Amino acid sequence: MTLSIIIVNYRSWSFLEDCLAGLLSDPQAGDWQIIVVDNHSCDGELENFSRRFDRVSFIANSRNGGFAFGCNTGAGIASGKRLLFLNPDVMVRPGEVPALLAAADRHPDVAILTATQVNAKDQVQKAWDVFPNLLTYFKSVKSVMRKLVPAYYPDPRAGQKDLVYCDWVSGSILLIKREDFDDLGGWCEDYWMYAEDCDLCYLAHARGLRVACTPDVRFVHLHGGASRQNREITVLTKCEAIISKHVFNHRHRTGIQRALNHLFISLSAVPELMLWSVLNLLTLHRINALTIRSSMLLRILGHYLHVFHRGDWRSRQINRGCSE
Repeated sequence: MTLSIIIVNYRSWSFLEDCLAGLLSDPQAGDWQIIVVDNHSCDGELENFSRRFDRVSFIANSRNGGFAFGCNTGAGIASGKRLLFLNPDVMVRPGEVPALLAAADRHPDVAILTATQVNAKDQVQKAWDVFPNLLTYFKSVKSVMRKLVPAYYPDPRAGQKDLVYCDWVSGSILLIKREDFDDLGGWCEDYWMYAEDCDLCYLAHARGLRVACTPDVRFVHLHGGASRQNREITVLTKCEAIISKHVFNHRHRTGIQRALNHLFISLSAVPELMLWSVLNLLTLHRINALTIRSSMLLRILGHYLHVFHRGDWRSRQINRGCSE
């Protein structure tokens, strides 16, 4: 088998339907193993999709242990020489996956490869970036650094004409050889959602492997297909983005550097959330965006309290069953 495509799904059935239809319509799809890992959606749709897409291997996880957990589950039955991890809200057109494989063949020095990602309006989205540090947690500071030292802080949304060697690429479209994936130990399951792709690429760099994004292939990625279904999931996923920054920092930094990064991550989120929460009170909870941020504040403060008592930065979602 030349390629195993692994898709982790959580109640993203309408997006998944289009993604699978696009994959299966490719003339080369017969050479691919397509695996869908359902992270305990608990909505009865898995059986329906299993009947409709009989060329696809479906795995039902007994809990929603997170994106990395789902990816590793799929990789456990994958037989392809290459693994392509793909989000269900990525629209796939015939020829795009073969083009990505061809780009990988043209750059054998690249261990982890992604493609250019655009939204429905054909605007370039962030598919890669630099590793997080004290200068990147605040968007305003990061924007200034992109202008002052673009060689060290390039803008991933600016578009590119040549292959870009970068620190990390998004796990929404990530191609890697099976042997490299195994050498890296797979995805780190300390993350429930977000930053696990950054972690995988960090480990790759530590082993002297290269990570890149090719401009030769463009995929449409409808961001938020799984993370913006309702207010509760929006709050959960936005908080997980903050928590995962802490997890990455705790895993890969030590001493004063670790402490400063934890502090800056908190300062980049909590004061602003406190301000929005005050405004939410003043507007009597009538503005949805303010209500979301107020809920985020409570959730993040609850997580910090959990860290204080348990000393564990990992999300409590990892060991829970169905997502909230």
